[in-house]
Amino acid sequence: MALGCVWIIGIGEVNGVAQTVAAQLKPYGLAIEGQKWPIGEKQAWLASADAAAAQAAHVVIVIASKSDYDHSNTRRELAFFRLALQTQLGKPVAGFVILTDAPEAGSNPTANTQLSILGDWEVISGGNWAAKVVARFHAPRQPKWPVKLGLIAREKLGVWLTVSPLPNQSAKGCLVGVSGNEADISFHAVGPVGSLPETSINEYELKGIEFEAGGQPFKAWALQNTIGPEKAYYVRLEGEPSVIAVGQLPNGQVDGVDLITVA
Repeated sequence: MALGCVWIIGIGEVNGVAQTVAAQLKPYGLAIEGQKWPIGEKQAWLASADAAAAQAAHVVIVIASKSDYDHSNTRRELAFFRLALQTQLGKPVAGFVILTDAPEAGSNPTANTQLSILGDWEVISGGNWAAKVVARFHAPRQPKWPVKLGLIAREKLGVWLTVSPLPNQSAKGCLVGVSGNEADISFHAVGPVGSLPETSINEYELKGIEFEAGGQPFKAWALQNTIGPEKAYYVRLEGEPSVIAVGQLPNGQVDGVDLITVA
């Protein structure tokens, strides 16, 4: 595997800006790699994550217009890209956004009160943005999610969202729900973090739960296994949801959920 790089993603006609960004980073001695985002391609995030992981991308910089970055399909794909890349590398990947019609630096063009997969990918501009990228390259931060999330895709086995407790924590059961974009769940299991389990003993499993949270309908699966930080709850996704609900299942009852925006 490569020693690490900054991975630049260009969305739309931004080649000139991407070349300028790469030139401004080169004096810092960072390897620069990247891609033009394949808009409209099915599961574009998967091949993109594989390519970025092969180069050990430590930091991702997205360059796009505000309208392109705000598009729900693009943000959904970038969120899946981030989860898949972090899962392959086994560590958090920092992200920044450079908008060609940028608002004020430090803002997020789609910020709201909900948690978001891309919520900590900061919009940057001005004279000190390169220093921020370099600092995060050498000192990545954990996302401020209530759980550790990952994504594994396997030919013939499908796309699996993984949920595990934060370090030094454990969960009495786990529930995952999906909403939006006609997404659903078709299978679940518990196993070691980082690899799909060959077998799973599921305790008090629940399938096809339906509920509403945050004004949105969810379809969910759950089980009551105790899950430590070395274990993960795996759910096979059908489609790519816009929002994920995550909760625990103490005593067989749902004990509230956290909503995490994907798109």
